[in-house]
Amino acid sequence: MMKECKRFYSKILLFGEYALMAGSEALSIPYSKLEGAFAFQPQQQTTLDSNSHLKKYAAYLRQLSQKKHFSGKLDVAQFENDVNRGLVFNSNIPSGYGLGSSGALVAAVYDRYGRDKIPADDQLSNEKLAVLKQTMAEMESWFHGKSSGLDPLICYLQKAVKVESDNRLKIVDLPHFETSSGGAVFLLDTEMTGETQPLVRYFVKQCEDPAFSEKLKTELIPLNSGCIRSYLAGDALSLLPVVEKLSAFTLQYFRPMIPEKLLPLWQKGLENNLCSLKLCGSGGGGMMLGFTRDFEQTKNFLKPFSLQIVQQF
Repeated sequence: MMKECKRFYSKILLFGEYALMAGSEALSIPYSKLEGAFAFQPQQQTTLDSNSHLKKYAAYLRQLSQKKHFSGKLDVAQFENDVNRGLVFNSNIPSGYGLGSSGALVAAVYDRYGRDKIPADDQLSNEKLAVLKQTMAEMESWFHGKSSGLDPLICYLQKAVKVESDNRLKIVDLPHFETSSGGAVFLLDTEMTGETQPLVRYFVKQCEDPAFSEKLKTELIPLNSGCIRSYLAGDALSLLPVVEKLSAFTLQYFRPMIPEKLLPLWQKGLENNLCSLKLCGSGGGGMMLGFTRDFEQTKNFLKPFSLQIVQQF
């Protein structure tokens, strides 16, 4: 008989992807339609891969826990024991989609096996948020080589977090939009996975060009900050024009991050003033984000891509 544990939602980096690397703000939110949870299951073929994956991860956490610099405390022995008893992580968060599949697992491990863990509480100080983020960055580094810790932090807190320009973290409330106009923020499934590291390397290389860096400073960062400000204010009228400019900037300067098959629709959506698409994380595949005044019309326009509403307005 399967017994499931606490569920952890996926996350969406709503604004900030490459702008964050350039010193801008970012806003990441939980997404409750995708989730993962630990469970004990019989050793059937469908769960063997998950269990084997957890065994390897437990071995990494044992090594990590023995390092003096590691800021967290984990009951790795209990984790290993549970894995040997058939522990799996049941998740419908697709891997390689920029939605926090590894972040949800890290959050679940910290929540279940953390000793003296920092609780996911509304009153967390910036110092405690920073410690949580650092601990989870080290825990997630096994999956990506390097992690900011932001994804598992969102999955653990299950709250929206704003990264401010000085890298301080702030828990924020999601806005309440009027839902009668037919507009929406939505996810678009590219039906292909993205590879983060090559795209990040491309971006870093581009930043060596002073003209590109100046564009980031004078155009991208102000647009990104404007989007965050309008979104948190629940002001769709001011949000959509700024997102449109951000989408156009992405099309011009981040074209390698946009899947080739999506490029014509990306450009046409801007030209006909129907929808503005943007990256959801590093790009290259996975999910893309979209903003529109008319979701039903946009759904027809973007066929055959599958769309999922994140928030209506």
